[in-house]
Amino acid sequence: MRGLYIHIPFCHGKCHYCNFISISDPDQVMRRRIFLALNEEMNEVQRRHGRFKFDTVYFGGGTPSILGLHEIKSLVNGIRDHFDIASDAEITCEWNPGDGDGEKPALFRKLGVNRISLGCQSFRDEILKRLGRRHTTRDIVETAAKIRKAGITNISFDLMLRLPGQTLKDFRDSVRQCIELEAAQVSLYDLEVHEETLFGRFKKERKLDLPGEEEHAQMYENAIEMLTSSGYEHYEISNFSKPGLASRHNLIYWHNEEYLGLGPGAFTYLNGIRSQFALDLMRYLEKCETGDWKNDAEDKLSEEEKETETLITGLRLREGVSPEIFSKIYPSLRDRIHDLSREGLLEETDGKVRLTDCGKFLSEDVFAFLVQKEGAA
Repeated sequence: MRGLYIHIPFCHGKCHYCNFISISDPDQVMRRRIFLALNEEMNEVQRRHGRFKFDTVYFGGGTPSILGLHEIKSLVNGIRDHFDIASDAEITCEWNPGDGDGEKPALFRKLGVNRISLGCQSFRDEILKRLGRRHTTRDIVETAAKIRKAGITNISFDLMLRLPGQTLKDFRDSVRQCIELEAAQVSLYDLEVHEETLFGRFKKERKLDLPGEEEHAQMYENAIEMLTSSGYEHYEISNFSKPGLASRHNLIYWHNEEYLGLGPGAFTYLNGIRSQFALDLMRYLEKCETGDWKNDAEDKLSEEEKETETLITGLRLREGVSPEIFSKIYPSLRDRIHDLSREGLLEETDGKVRLTDCGKFLSEDVFAFLVQKEGAA
């Protein structure tokens, strides 16, 4: 399996927590410049590697759903001109509630998009406003209906937890509405506060009031209980799907398989090398326009590093991993795995190691303990 990710750096405006590379309402000159750069990047990839075949395509951002009809058509046609897309490919587009009339989802569907990732974040209007979101709960309901009417029924709903002023009741209500709206998948995201965002400034000024650790844990536990009891499979730490509808693109990441990233800030993983072509938007444009195809960041993984990453990403999944297959790193991990099992964070059954529900909530601590260097405290 191999996936293609395309970063669309357009937004109507920055949300208060957003740390992604994006530009607010770019004019037509900038939009054209970005699309020409993407085409040049695709030309270079094809020149260097030939016609890659992709099993999944993912349009992320930014906000791909604000693309004009001509823009998305031109972009999809450009992708198909340069690469081979599997006939049964999963093609996902991130979508903001409130974007697009009935014509836009229908055109996206006609172009092959068969999965939508809907950025709901919350079903409380006051919380959405606090986040700097530009949609309402009503927009979520109406947009999901328009997308389904266009023939795209595989809709994943994003929800955020540990938000300013968010209560356990608020979060439970958001999960309940995802279930009632028959989301194909529900993806949970903890709020991350980055220094250069508005929330980062609020935190520095001690004006950011977030739920405590206990309430945060209750939110996560409630999500597991509510979603699994409603028939969703908890197939990854933060993701729940109806049977057969787990995100194929994200599974490529979690199985540590190969992917190509196009656009500013996008990451690529090919031939054991993880790379980032351009660190920001303006550098991306300048490099594409001048033919400077050297990566800004590149990391060639050793065999031990490959095994470590495959182990960690595999532990995120419900099925877990068989640790013995990691011949280079398992001898140093055996005792740590047993320690974590005794603490109730991992479970060992049928030759596989899995995170417990408690281990899933504390997964970052679990992973840090597993990969720490010998002799580290």
